[in-house]
Amino acid sequence: MLPVFFAFWLYADTNDWEKELEEPDTKKQSNSLKTKSPNPEPNDWEAELDKDLKDQETRSKSTEGSRGVTSNVQQPNQINRSAQNLMMDVSAAIDIVGAWDRNKPRGTGERIDNKMDVRSAEFGFTAAVDQWMRANFLGAAHGEDGKYYFEVHEANVLFPFLPFNTSLKVGQMFLDIGRLNRIHLHDRPFTMNPIVHEKFIGFESAMDTGAEFSILLPWKWITQELVLGATNGRKWGHAHTEGQQKNNPMGYAHLKHFYYFGNNWGTQFGFSGVRYEPTTDRKNQRYLYGMDAVLRWNRSNLRELMIMSEGWYQQEIFPEQMDPSTFQKSKAASRDQWGYYFFVDYKFHQLWSLGYRYDYFTDKSLVDKNGKLADNAIEAHSTQITFHSSEFGRIRGSIERRYIQDFSKQEFQEQREWRFYVQAVAILGSHPAHSY
Repeated sequence: MLPVFFAFWLYADTNDWEKELEEPDTKKQSNSLKTKSPNPEPNDWEAELDKDLKDQETRSKSTEGSRGVTSNVQQPNQINRSAQNLMMDVSAAIDIVGAWDRNKPRGTGERIDNKMDVRSAEFGFTAAVDQWMRANFLGAAHGEDGKYYFEVHEANVLFPFLPFNTSLKVGQMFLDIGRLNRIHLHDRPFTMNPIVHEKFIGFESAMDTGAEFSILLPWKWITQELVLGATNGRKWGHAHTEGQQKNNPMGYAHLKHFYYFGNNWGTQFGFSGVRYEPTTDRKNQRYLYGMDAVLRWNRSNLRELMIMSEGWYQQEIFPEQMDPSTFQKSKAASRDQWGYYFFVDYKFHQLWSLGYRYDYFTDKSLVDKNGKLADNAIEAHSTQITFHSSEFGRIRGSIERRYIQDFSKQEFQEQREWRFYVQAVAILGSHPAHSY
């Protein structure tokens, strides 16, 4: 009898505490029904939506004509873009090159001996300073004659959100001329520079301190950009000093065109012009005119074809000469040089590609001992194979056969050279992407 009574008491007590738990929910529900406001008018949400649309339209008009992909107006619930400084992109690149010249045991070129060497090591920082400005810093160390020299390659700020599809870059930079000049050594699709690039621009790129203004033209059928730049003009090409003071700055222009054919085919071509004073007395003037073009086809990074070419013509004008006996002035002969290269690279596998390059250069101002124009030319054929371990690393081997002809000399008028190169590139961190 006692167990039955205990079970009955436990059942009754359980029902009591379950009821107590249910009562607060019931009370809350009844209270919420009592305090709930009446249904809003049907047109209230339409008015709020119309207000939001008008606000968005006002904000979009404030950035109309901007080249930026982000608005320079603070959006609702938007984090302050100054916090992007905490997400700065940091990168480093190592470029190792081994060279051997069968005909010149003393060395190949001006800066690379017959040995394995770290040609350059670069590190950089890129970030958005705030909603108006971006900044870029890139330093590098180059190996020359067994020593390493550190220099600042790029230290500039960019204003990409200017109206009417314009932007402005101020500071030290690689000049936006031609195709290769904006591309660093470790990112170029071949190990050694084309001959015409070495002759006219130098070891790596032409860089200087100044300002560069660009505008995207409003055409619909083709993407066209005009770049206008003015720099100090104290130096040209690779240099370890700021150069000498010049009477006039250096000016340049680059008109670029991009067109997409469809089916993963696209092309970019452009025209460049540079005016530079190589001396301090303002008597010599150097003009450089160039044309660059690249054609690309890509299929999901499994197959890729790239055809690239640049042609350059350089003219240096000298001051008038005076005959000391007659005091008559005569125009001095100018120095005219030109050259080009043609390069094709086919990526037949996700990890492998084959490339070929043809180089040509000539100086139309060379004369022989009799004062007559002398035939001269430098031609080179290069083949290469590249192993792409990933987008951050590659190993490349190349062979170059060079033919040099110069009848302005008395000896060694014709020479043939064989050059062999091996290159390893490693990129660490977040490496910024290059333009097309």
